[in-house]
Amino acid sequence: MQENKVVAKYFGVVFAAALASGCSVSPKETGNAASGQADAALGASVYTINCSEVVQPEESVELDGIDGLMDDHQYYAALARIEAMSLDTQTHWLMWAQLLGHVGQLDYSEEVFGSIVNSCGSSRAYHGLGVVLVKQQKLQAAREMLESAKAMAPADASIRNDFGYALIKSGEYGRAAFELRTAYELAHGRGTATHNMVAAYYLNGGQAALDELRNDVQVSEKQLRAGVELAIRILGDAS
Repeated sequence: MQENKVVAKYFGVVFAAALASGCSVSPKETGNAASGQADAALGASVYTINCSEVVQPEESVELDGIDGLMDDHQYYAALARIEAMSLDTQTHWLMWAQLLGHVGQLDYSEEVFGSIVNSCGSSRAYHGLGVVLVKQQKLQAAREMLESAKAMAPADASIRNDFGYALIKSGEYGRAAFELRTAYELAHGRGTATHNMVAAYYLNGGQAALDELRNDVQVSEKQLRAGVELAIRILGDAS
């Protein structure tokens, strides 16, 4: 399995330093969430992050199975499967942190993603951290993390999409429209970038902006309606 296939599910839209480099541990060896967060608050190292990019063939088979569960939205089962493995690579750690967010353990997910950021400093770690921060409505911090991810991987459609969504949530509609138009073109019109782009254009310029967008890109009436509905929901959440 290609590593970018696993981490591409962030999305769309994550803290502590490593104990020792070059070692790997499973989640159960790091202690429970409450004790981990208490240690982090005191500035202690909590996780031993392995930043290796190399996934062994036998691990790829198991990760493919977990990936399938995620496609089916069986996040609890996927989490159990990843926690039964030794976290031998950054891909394992990123998947674990992502799944913690999917099952509602946002503080814990933020802590793990932050540890990966501190240890590995990868665009994927910054991306994951940013997404979790958006979910927690920590929008300023989320924008900073996602902008860092974008600087490291400017052609990653998923990062540009999640950064644009964070900008929409922050009321920065013009910047959001730019990021989401970029994400839309990088993704060739696939995924959530289309609806997010339409929402940003509508919030930034109303119907006139949508008319201009319709002339520029292949956006269906159904996609336009869905984007406008998303914009209205975002405005409702902000009020």
